[in-house]
Amino acid sequence: MIIQHAILHILDTNTGNLIASQGEMSITDIGVHDYIEKLVNNIYASDVKTGTITGNDYLQTLLAEKDFPEMTTKLAMKLFEVVTGSEGIQAGDLLSFQATTDDGPIFGMIKLNFSPRYAHSVTYNEDQMVNNLVLNQAVLPAATQTVDEAILINMMTNNYHLIEKKHLIDGHRVAYFSEKFLNIIPNVSIKENLQTIKRTVKNVAEKYDNLPEHEVLASTQAVIYEALEAGSIDTDMIAEKVFSDNEPAKLLYREQISKKITDKEIPVENTQKYEKKYRVQKFKLDSGIEISIPMAIYQDKTKVEFVNQSNGTTSLIIKDIETVLNKFMV
Repeated sequence: MIIQHAILHILDTNTGNLIASQGEMSITDIGVHDYIEKLVNNIYASDVKTGTITGNDYLQTLLAEKDFPEMTTKLAMKLFEVVTGSEGIQAGDLLSFQATTDDGPIFGMIKLNFSPRYAHSVTYNEDQMVNNLVLNQAVLPAATQTVDEAILINMMTNNYHLIEKKHLIDGHRVAYFSEKFLNIIPNVSIKENLQTIKRTVKNVAEKYDNLPEHEVLASTQAVIYEALEAGSIDTDMIAEKVFSDNEPAKLLYREQISKKITDKEIPVENTQKYEKKYRVQKFKLDSGIEISIPMAIYQDKTKVEFVNQSNGTTSLIIKDIETVLNKFMV
């Protein structure tokens, strides 16, 4: 990544001060370059929302301005107005930059939230040197951390990647970064679609006594895991494989999911991340026992099997165990 412009504006809502930088940071500073690049890579690897900036959007209008410090100052002023007075939103700095990546030129804005951290300081009490602890209230996140709010815009396609969290504003949880600051409506994220699928499956299973929730959710995870190889998730395929011969359950699932997800095919970017998350089935039993089973083992009944007993309980049988490792020593 080659950085052309970078600037940092301080949004210190704790003291009620916006300190807008009049000049840009040195882009020849290797520390600045590495810090921004690592933040950008973390954002692309996170659960992002996507969308496209249009010519009528507030942000697109500002991006047409040539004076980078002035343009980013306007953005900082608007963001400061949005977050001021909202106790649930952390104070922080607004890092803005322009850079060139393998995918073309990008414009990025990253809100770097302050975190309190202790550091040491050396003082003198008369002729004695004293080492003290000092609380710094404005430590920025490490380059390895994932930030809470950011947007990266491809300047050639106007497509963007957005990461944000909802915060409590006037008694309501609001995605303030997109709704109140950028005035954009991003597409529903993969994470949100997957949560919708899981909630819908769970809701349908609760209406049928012959559909144990743990089995239905485990089947859903298995179907999603298999679908990741193709790069998309088919909501109809989930109905067919999860609810099998239960036609009323299939119908109810399709009816509910169609109201929440418009496209039956959900494309998935960064499939490796989701494959890692879904490759292990995790169960917690009412006895307090927690079990993690790799997907390939879970689907092999010669290795592990859930058995429904006549008294209404369920037994978990783990088969063909050759060795047992106690992980206390690991």
